[in-house]
Amino acid sequence: MRDISDTARARTGPRAWWSDAVIYRVDVRAFDDSDGDGVGDLNGVRERLGYLELLGVDAVWMTGVLAGPVGKPGQAREVDPILGDLTSFDRLVAETHASGLRVAIDIAVTRHSAEQPEVHEELERTLRFWMDRGVDGFRLGAAPGMAHPADDATHRILRTARAVVGESPQRLIGALVREWSTSLGNLEALDVGLDLGFCAVRFQADAIRATVERVRSAAEQVGAVPVWGLADWDHPRPVTRLGGNTTGLARARAMALVQCALPGVIGVDNGNELGLPESASQDGMIAKSIRAPIPWEGAHAPFGFSDAPGNWSPIPDEWSELTVEAQLANPASTLSLYREALRIRHNHPAFSGDRVEWYGAPEGCLAFRRSGGNLVCALNTAPTPVPMPPGAVLLSSRPLDSEQLLPVDTAVWLV
Repeated sequence: MRDISDTARARTGPRAWWSDAVIYRVDVRAFDDSDGDGVGDLNGVRERLGYLELLGVDAVWMTGVLAGPVGKPGQAREVDPILGDLTSFDRLVAETHASGLRVAIDIAVTRHSAEQPEVHEELERTLRFWMDRGVDGFRLGAAPGMAHPADDATHRILRTARAVVGESPQRLIGALVREWSTSLGNLEALDVGLDLGFCAVRFQADAIRATVERVRSAAEQVGAVPVWGLADWDHPRPVTRLGGNTTGLARARAMALVQCALPGVIGVDNGNELGLPESASQDGMIAKSIRAPIPWEGAHAPFGFSDAPGNWSPIPDEWSELTVEAQLANPASTLSLYREALRIRHNHPAFSGDRVEWYGAPEGCLAFRRSGGNLVCALNTAPTPVPMPPGAVLLSSRPLDSEQLLPVDTAVWLV
């Protein structure tokens, strides 16, 4: 069990705790239903904390927890009643901390004008309210109706939040960059910046490298830590987006190794660690906003999530091989790959240094090294196998047929 009070990883120490953290995003409504009403809830998250420890993440970021945005009196200081109440929230925070994990939540800013002093005052009260309840970090979200592109008044909201969160050096503030940024100078209030470039990038080495370089350059200029994520609520899961079926899964696994090799924060969207595809809604369309819940155990849908009907995409029966239970028993599963990747990332000395150094690579491939260690990550997006860089293999996204060749749609870590 990890000690979250370790000051060596606190902001007051040499490195902030989030500098190289793995943050797991939980869509609470689709995670686990503890009371049988068909909707995931806070107690469901609490009952699955052992799984998150087993996975090897550092923090839990919960979305959609609050009853409303800042600016609607009191709503941002209440839990959405369908998910629980303040008592269940407090118990979840306490047990999450006891598990060695940190807690982050979304706070949305009202659609009312950011010029209004009462909005800033409400934001200050709201942030302090949740900090007093033990929350370790916040993603400040722009609610519908906020100025877009962001204006000076909107950026003052960020600075207000920075001033409050900065009162406690171990608290994190982050935001989705596109919601707030019209210039790099406006992002200086952030500890971490979530950029969605990885969520949309083509499976082409040049495009992936360009995205990494763009995100890292912007983050370095303002002193924020980049958050690398492969999916979010606006983009399909990587298995579906990168081709579907076995091709999409192979590419998603390869991208997971590229993601986890990069310096910065690793964002894992719940279900990505299982290699879940998007499931179709009743009319056959993919519905990202009401994704199918996490399949936990058993041979038939809904795989331990709930026996009640709910407003989510149908859970295919063929997901029986994708359940947490099935994948924990399979050392070749995507869940096993994630667990091993996160274990190595946390413990191997090769994962040090905040910069990326690029190697020459064959066409359709990329290779980079972490500046402070000897880790090399190589990815093959070409249509044929390519020579593998020298070194001993730490981990590969799929079995290697040869020590000399890197297969198609595959990534590898070497030292």
